[in-house]
Amino acid sequence: MRVSTLTLTALLLAAGAASASDDLTIVSKHTHDGKPAGTSTSYLASDHVRMAREEGHESIVDLKTGVMTMLDGKKKTYYTITKQDLEQLKVKMQEQMNSPEMKRSQDEMKKMSPEDRKKMESLMGGMSTVLDVKKTGATRKIAGYGCEEWTITIGEVSKTRECLTSELQYPAHAWDTYRDFSESMKSMMSAFGPMAKSGAEMAEKLKNMKGFPLAASTAIDIMGHSSTTESEVIEVRRGSIPASAWEIPAGYTKIENPMLKAFEGHGRARPHR
Repeated sequence: MRVSTLTLTALLLAAGAASASDDLTIVSKHTHDGKPAGTSTSYLASDHVRMAREEGHESIVDLKTGVMTMLDGKKKTYYTITKQDLEQLKVKMQEQMNSPEMKRSQDEMKKMSPEDRKKMESLMGGMSTVLDVKKTGATRKIAGYGCEEWTITIGEVSKTRECLTSELQYPAHAWDTYRDFSESMKSMMSAFGPMAKSGAEMAEKLKNMKGFPLAASTAIDIMGHSSTTESEVIEVRRGSIPASAWEIPAGYTKIENPMLKAFEGHGRARPHR
């Protein structure tokens, strides 16, 4: 979900000193539709980031290599995303855009009335027009750190509140690695034409949100189905993080990157060794 993405982005964007004493262990509590959903532990060091998310999902970023590993604790599976994967995705997307099926769809769009065609193009690339990002002016303290509240609203579908702190400092190297991934993603999205413009505009609106979210809540309402998820930091510890925090747990199976698999239509799982 989008909260997780923002959390990882905020974590990587924040800059500061990069020494072992500044490594952070962050414990958060979670709720789903008002019911307790357990706690999770995330880690940030000068060369790795490990973010725990809802329902057993985790992501590990190796800041030296730029490789991201996505883990699913329920299914006991994981897959990796590299810069090369992003480049490969860009090529596959461009091939898809040039496929006979896509050309037929484009021809059908040309037959539409100007009004209908405009609506369709807006649907494909207009997410940024319904995205509203605001600082509310409210402040509070969470786990001993001050934070400022922001809201992110996507039309009538989703509303997120995040309380961001600038009082936690992170290794500056994290920004360089995230920027590389971000640029690769932006280049990949260029294959989607109007959607690329929408993505760039959305990124621009979110750019002012700096800091780590100490608390986040998201309410989603889609076709009458609603849900609310919340998370809040309850503890921040400083000190060296054991190397085992960056390892894939025993018993997990490696699967193909589902983004690549979606274009290939097939994939094989192979055991982690």
